[in-house]
Amino acid sequence: MKQKIIQAALKICEKEGYESFSMRKLATKLGLDPMAIYHYFDNKEELTKAMVEQIFNRFQEETTFVDKNSYASIKKVLINYWNLFIEYPGMSLYLIKNSYEGFPSVVAFNQKLQQLLKKLYPESETEKILNILIDFIHGNALTSTSFSKGKIKEVTVRLNRKEFETTLVYLLNQFPKL
Repeated sequence: MKQKIIQAALKICEKEGYESFSMRKLATKLGLDPMAIYHYFDNKEELTKAMVEQIFNRFQEETTFVDKNSYASIKKVLINYWNLFIEYPGMSLYLIKNSYEGFPSVVAFNQKLQQLLKKLYPESETEKILNILIDFIHGNALTSTSFSKGKIKEVTVRLNRKEFETTLVYLLNQFPKL
């Protein structure tokens, strides 16, 4: 039941936005008494944490962090990360507004990215580079998904994907390498 609640909550958040999400709305969608949700999650914040953790854990399971070619690996991971936020734009906005430090899977993801960046840019401030890249991805994904709906949204995302990848390559090449 816990997974069913998380999935329904994710659907509501992505369709209507996190700000309009409520435990009562979730219970109605599931056909449950609102208090039944509180049997599984103490509050909205705990449910949100479970949603973020599920998304990021799944993402990390599906993402390969290869050390052989750091440049190709970091590029692929960052493109996949962008795709994640195209799929879940509301989560991107939520993470921008809140500290990610309370989410172990997000912290683990950032640590893996930072390790890749240290290999690629050993003489640079990789934490600063990481923040620049993450902000770029979140902002780009939000603009790609926020201003259009339906078929227009699909075309916009497809066009923005090419522009995103080109800009990402440019950005990665701007940081000083060894």
